[in-house]
Amino acid sequence: MNFSDLNLPESLLRALENKGYTEPTEIQEKAIPLLLEKDVDFVGQAQTGTGKTAAFSLPLLAKIDSKARTVQAIVLSPTRELANQICEEMNSFCRYNSVKTLSVYGGVPLDGQIRALKRGGVQVVVGTPGRVLDLIKRGCLRLESANLAVLDEADEMLDMGFIDDVKTILSSLGENKKTWMYSATMPNQILRLIQTYLVKPEIIKIEKKTLSNENIDQKYFLIKRGNLGEAVCRILDSLNDYYGIVFCRTKVDAKKLADEFNFRGFPSDSLHGDMSQMQRDLTMRAFKKKKVKLLVCTDVAARGIDVDNLTHVINYGLPQDLESYVHRIGRTGRAGNKGAAFTVIDSSEKFRIRMLERLTKAKIELATLPTVEDIKNNLVTNEISRLEKIATSIDEDGKLDSSFKVFSESMDEIEKDKILKMMFTYMFKTSMDRYANKSTIELGKDGRDDRNSKDGGRGVSRERNSTGFSRFFVSVGKSHGVDLKEFLSSVSKATGVDEREIRRVDLKDQFSFFEVADSHKEKVLATGKVTAGTHTGNIEETREARRSGGGGSRGGYRGGSRNDSRGGSRSDSRGGYRGGSREGSRDGSSRDDFKRGPSRGGRGQFRTSRGSDTNGNTSNVRPEANGNSSERSQRSFR
Repeated sequence: MNFSDLNLPESLLRALENKGYTEPTEIQEKAIPLLLEKDVDFVGQAQTGTGKTAAFSLPLLAKIDSKARTVQAIVLSPTRELANQICEEMNSFCRYNSVKTLSVYGGVPLDGQIRALKRGGVQVVVGTPGRVLDLIKRGCLRLESANLAVLDEADEMLDMGFIDDVKTILSSLGENKKTWMYSATMPNQILRLIQTYLVKPEIIKIEKKTLSNENIDQKYFLIKRGNLGEAVCRILDSLNDYYGIVFCRTKVDAKKLADEFNFRGFPSDSLHGDMSQMQRDLTMRAFKKKKVKLLVCTDVAARGIDVDNLTHVINYGLPQDLESYVHRIGRTGRAGNKGAAFTVIDSSEKFRIRMLERLTKAKIELATLPTVEDIKNNLVTNEISRLEKIATSIDEDGKLDSSFKVFSESMDEIEKDKILKMMFTYMFKTSMDRYANKSTIELGKDGRDDRNSKDGGRGVSRERNSTGFSRFFVSVGKSHGVDLKEFLSSVSKATGVDEREIRRVDLKDQFSFFEVADSHKEKVLATGKVTAGTHTGNIEETREARRSGGGGSRGGYRGGSRNDSRGGSRSDSRGGYRGGSREGSRDGSSRDDFKRGPSRGGRGQFRTSRGSDTNGNTSNVRPEANGNSSERSQRSFR
């Protein structure tokens, strides 16, 4: 069946042809003719990614009187991104008619939306429940003439606490209104909503033949705890090309991973709940234009993202709700294209893979990370391909700066072998240093550490040392007015290490951590101090790094004020934490940096490197920048 068989108006068929749409999906094939022919309430149950937007947009637009200048339909969605996406899709369908749509949502000023409504001529409003209700209460959005309401992702609106707002909005519509509801699931509250607000609804349910796409290659990697980010980087380094999304559980992980990827040379950006709508829009625009090829986000932030040509979806751990896994991977392998869904997990989540396989009715293969040698070879091959493209463009252009003659003449007396070595070192030194140590970060098939690996299987966080990097503490933090950009610039200026080679930065309130390749270790230690703004702080190698030659599993920075981490000293006789919760501090520090344990320095004391005497007095207290010390600033390494 084609769209031309669905009795749609000619203007909509032309728009569909222009977009390259020919065959409707199952929900479109069943819903569109019904909604065009009958004036009824409707319930459509289908998974995300099955074409629900067009299934309600096309018949809705066909019913709009384009000559009337009043709002005739309201579409409610759970998120701003989804509201924007629906409005954009509707606008593309309206290319050959004069129906006018408007999206309204929070996070942006009201003024522009109010002006658009007051000018009149808007026939379809798409928005989030909160902003729609606000506009109704202000008298700016009047729905008495609206006879059609669409609830998209109704179960998501229920989960996000919008159901009461939805009921209020529905009661604002005209008496002869019809309600169309689309939902992936039907929880009890949604069923009650149907019974209360819908009259003898027509129901179409698309059966879950399989929850996963056969065009998607699904694999998972079993990784030692604390090394999931490194595993994702190794996967990316092994690919010839990618354009994808990395999913995390928390916004803290999203921000940290995006920073990590950028440090490693993977252009990326994060999408999370702390961003303003303007920042979200700029991020999505850059991603859609492929200015950044990697988007790191949470499930909530990703709602409404609809990009058809993604090659990869990578799961940084599994989502809490396993059905979210299906929604995640459904963003690749679309329109007949092949896609890949890679999941990196530690041993604690292995049992959930079996649950996923039962849910998706598909095999998720346990895979092994590419070897370090394969990664290195791939990095060289990719760079050579890039250079060949540059050379081709130069040949076509035929123009070079006059200074090329000086460059060429200076190379004449240098042997070819030496030139190649110079080029290789210049182009690949950072990458090769990163993979200087070849020990594995993977677990065995049984989920246990390989006892023959270099860390002897004794501690998962010691694997950080195996990647050829050293970790440092510096007594400069956010409370000194330092942001990430200034911190990197200051450390680079003080140590002579390029900003791009400084990684795993953890900015706390009064201190920070960072890592550099072991080849820069002595240079950093010789520096001793960093000046950021008006504050000068000491640089020291972490105790855990000294203990095991670049990292460790037992060391970790002990201390941290109440504002620095969830596990800072509690300043009472019951003791406290040595630095954070098991899963990481509130500001995102990992378990590698902090270890939970009792405070041994007495009431309100931080234990220093030499401990304390019987009276609770401490020694070897690190001084403040002005030479004074305080109980709150007594930090050290065990």
